[in-house]
Amino acid sequence: MQERMADQINSFLLKRLSLILVTLVLVQSSEAKSSPKVKTEVFLSPKFVLEPGLVTSKDYYQIDFPRGHIALKSFIAEIVDETGNSIHRHETYLHHWILRRYYVRKNHTAINYSGLCNVRFPLYFALGPEALNTATNIPDPNGIEVGNPSHIPVGYEEGWVVRVHAIDTRGAVNRMGCTRCFCYLYNVTMEESGETIGPGCCRDGTRCKVRQGFHGEKRNLYLRYTVKYVDWDSRAIVPVHTIYINDVTDVWTKGDEYRGVGPTHNCLVIFLWGNFYFTQYMCR
Repeated sequence: MQERMADQINSFLLKRLSLILVTLVLVQSSEAKSSPKVKTEVFLSPKFVLEPGLVTSKDYYQIDFPRGHIALKSFIAEIVDETGNSIHRHETYLHHWILRRYYVRKNHTAINYSGLCNVRFPLYFALGPEALNTATNIPDPNGIEVGNPSHIPVGYEEGWVVRVHAIDTRGAVNRMGCTRCFCYLYNVTMEESGETIGPGCCRDGTRCKVRQGFHGEKRNLYLRYTVKYVDWDSRAIVPVHTIYINDVTDVWTKGDEYRGVGPTHNCLVIFLWGNFYFTQYMCR
């Protein structure tokens, strides 16, 4: 009798163990599906040439980019020289770079992103120098879907364009003023730019003042960009439809406990440099 009960218990335990093992396999299989393998590719933009004081601000179309139906996970960029060495921003100030996607046949048509200012700023990724360490990683299970054949109009193909706005500040009379695009430091007039400070002053081909007698060699430079992505799998990836790119500054005002006045934060949220378009609000 005891032997029979022992056999029944062993049989029950084996079935239970088999069920647990099957469950573990199913869970592991599900986890594998939810985390596709991330691929990484590194590219260079077309060459641009800078010398002390000179500004470049150009769009480069049909840049190298991963092809196919994929989900973008990250995009980072930096300026490098011909040997692949990073260029410090106190020598070449990367004012900003902007990545956009578009459809092209004979003329390009930009695809608008669905975040702030939906129609005005059709960008996917964009950063300036103060935000170079800002993470652009898109956490699992999300990803920015691109390359979907059903989304591309007949007769068109998908392309990518990157804008590079860089200022060579070697020998600058006022390096900070050059990077902030103060017009009085550039070879433009207020009538030409329509402003006293801003991107109209440091547009492509303009020059910022350098110290008299300073000479620096011309440099062949590139934007080196790293793209991380996964192959599209609708069972494992949740597509990102809204892309927001924000930068925030804050001027803090200390409170006065004796007077019963609390601290305040005068926040400026800027979501694109172009035209100084920003939203201002008070934070508590």
